[in-house]
Amino acid sequence: MKSLSEIRSFPEPLRDTLETQFGIVSAEAFYEHAVRNSEGIAKALNVSPPELKQLKETVEGYLTPAFVAQCGKPVTKHKRGVIVE
Repeated sequence: MKSLSEIRSFPEPLRDTLETQFGIVSAEAFYEHAVRNSEGIAKALNVSPPELKQLKETVEGYLTPAFVAQCGKPVTKHKRGVIVE
């Protein structure tokens, strides 16, 4: 896992908000939330959609292609929980 604090180009105030208010400390957690709930993350960070896109692109460079692809797959809800296909 890659810590957001290791990504120097990720704005510190936004990183602090993610860490203190939402418990998001890794690049993987941020990216997955940003892909699956971009409107919610943008609102939580008080950033515009283009700004969020730039943040996602910055973080994406630190992630494996397999992880990025997995985040783009749809989530299917089942009685026993959530399954990502």
